Amino acid sequence: MRCRHYLAAGLFLWSTLTIMPLRPSSQVLAQKGEPPTEETFSTADGVVLRGLFYKAVQNSSTAPVVILMYPPGQRNAETDMTKGDWEGLTRRLNQEGYNVFRFDWRGHGKRGHEIKDRELFWSNRFSGPWNVKYVTGYGKKPLKNDIYFKDIRDPLRYMPVYLLDLAAVRAHLDSKNDARDCNTSSIYLIGAGTAATLGIAWIVTEWNRPATAPGPAELLPAPRYEFVPQRIGGGIKVAAGEDISGAVWLSPQRPASIVSETLAKNWVAHPNYAPKMRDNNPMLFLYGDGDSIAQRDARFYFNEVLVGAGNRTLGLNPLNPKYLLPIKGAKNLSGVALLGNNATLKTEDTIVEFLAAIQKERARVAPRIRDFKAPWFIDLTYFGFTP
Repeated sequence: MRCRHYLAAGLFLWSTLTIMPLRPSSQVLAQKGEPPTEETFSTADGVVLRGLFYKAVQNSSTAPVVILMYPPGQRNAETDMTKGDWEGLTRRLNQEGYNVFRFDWRGHGKRGHEIKDRELFWSNRFSGPWNVKYVTGYGKKPLKNDIYFKDIRDPLRYMPVYLLDLAAVRAHLDSKNDARDCNTSSIYLIGAGTAATLGIAWIVTEWNRPATAPGPAELLPAPRYEFVPQRIGGGIKVAAGEDISGAVWLSPQRPASIVSETLAKNWVAHPNYAPKMRDNNPMLFLYGDGDSIAQRDARFYFNEVLVGAGNRTLGLNPLNPKYLLPIKGAKNLSGVALLGNNATLKTEDTIVEFLAAIQKERARVAPRIRDFKAPWFIDLTYFGFTP
């Protein structure tokens, strides 16, 4: 059981933060390291996304990967990956030995995104109902071949489709893993606001997917691995969820209109979802000490979804309560605004110490060749979402 990671990392985190020297500001760290490479990759429903890959300063081919996620769907706020001080955190992580991947959600960013396969985008059974309902342009001739933020009629209700973007990120990073550009046997997530809900939901889907591509005999009569959860002969031997080393959520938010309490609680409680998530994917919840909304949602995820207090009847041990951590001095700050003032808030220090304590054990996990040939869909209705 990885529950020990919560205890060990928590003790390490709290024993070192009080004695460690202050780090340079994120602005100084951002000046170090080589420029990122801009990369494009496609989702299963044919949207071409953009991302930035930042190599670890040393041994990038075997280094773990940190995926950074800003909250999607916020008008006039964070609607692309350049907003906020993600860059400073990125460079700090590079110095500490992590590859970092940042990306724009579909429709976000200044340039919009190409729809490479228009028929697939509108008609597939997995994301098609959401695309038809919430993206302008359905039924017009010729079919719309791009998507901008202004095209999404209700960005919040469209949010479940962003899980396909995360699946595409994972497929893209797995292809880089197979090319020995990184190591996806250890993946960390850092997200702000509603990205926490997306990240946790996506981890659930990863526990319903094989870590490596099934062989042809396991998939008959399907031609390839196409969606989560797809039936596999002999069952899933190693789940992709085991590759998720841990997650940090900055001012987490749960949009009640999208994710009900019952659905979120089922992510761990229901045997078909991800009962192994709480003990194998440690999560740190950070929020400003005066942010009542983030505190409420962080407590919900920790106490109600992850069963933080434990449950003897179900054989669940308590999780370390210090993973619910208010950032002192950040009363009016939320989400990515918790970054960029490490000398006072120590947010970056806290994140690095949390990851380092876990990675101490994860460093022994051997890389795997993934061998997936294309990104996969996620059956959103299977996981309780409705358009």
